[in-house]
Amino acid sequence: MAIDNTEVIDGIAYEEEKLILQLYDHWEFTDEIEKDHMFLLQDKLNSYIWYVDSEQYKETYPDVKLSVFEIQIKFKYHPSNFCISYLQYVNNKLQAIHINVVYEFTGEN
Repeated sequence: MAIDNTEVIDGIAYEEEKLILQLYDHWEFTDEIEKDHMFLLQDKLNSYIWYVDSEQYKETYPDVKLSVFEIQIKFKYHPSNFCISYLQYVNNKLQAIHINVVYEFTGEN
């Protein structure tokens, strides 16, 4: 499971009232593929947002009261400045529906 499989949630868990959705991104941010990379990231994030918005998580956790949602993006390569700006924009829009997007750089540069 990874960025190029946009229909799959890479990892899911909950902690108290917070649902945590993990997204694994193993693509580099080179000029040649950055545009394609960003389209994939957008598609993947849209799948995660739809998963929360449609309350699909209730099928997995029917007895858990979840009111906070966090999408954790794990980047293997350092995200580009454009990607960081995009994630900040998305995060600002999603906070109104209690979804927080966070990211971390976990691998190579």
